[in-house]
Amino acid sequence: MERLRRAFLEFDRRFGGAEPPPRVQVFLARHPVATGVVGGVVNGLLFAWALSAFDDLGRMLQAVLWGLGAGLLFWLLCRFERRRQAHYERTGGWRSAPPSPVAHHALPLWLEGVLWISTWSICTAVLCLIGQLRDPPRSWLWSAMYAGIVIIAGWAARLVRQRRRR
Repeated sequence: MERLRRAFLEFDRRFGGAEPPPRVQVFLARHPVATGVVGGVVNGLLFAWALSAFDDLGRMLQAVLWGLGAGLLFWLLCRFERRRQAHYERTGGWRSAPPSPVAHHALPLWLEGVLWISTWSICTAVLCLIGQLRDPPRSWLWSAMYAGIVIIAGWAARLVRQRRRR
């Protein structure tokens, strides 16, 4: 078991785990029960909505069990993250470099949020127009979900590219 733990920590260090985590990640790791409850309730409600389970008792029970499982998974992941952060704090793994000054080319947070929402809206409209070519046509909900996936995938690719440059 110790070999597995060391292999995980080596893998984690190699992919940026020794960097100080963002404040949101620290907050979620410090409050695993609240994170699990919120994540479970949101997942349970979304699952119930997807199944149209609000008037069927059997499907509602499935949604409740799904939410409970998701909440336990969120709680467990937060506990693991808390232990990982504690390990790096205990062993001095965080780099003690002073915080880098904000780059002049960084956009204000409100403008970045507006750009995310506008990009998502444009992607949703384009995917809906493409979906209209199908028989039967795709819905706006389908387009919005896939637009969100496209936006997040592009953001993740940009993050990976930035980390490789360092």
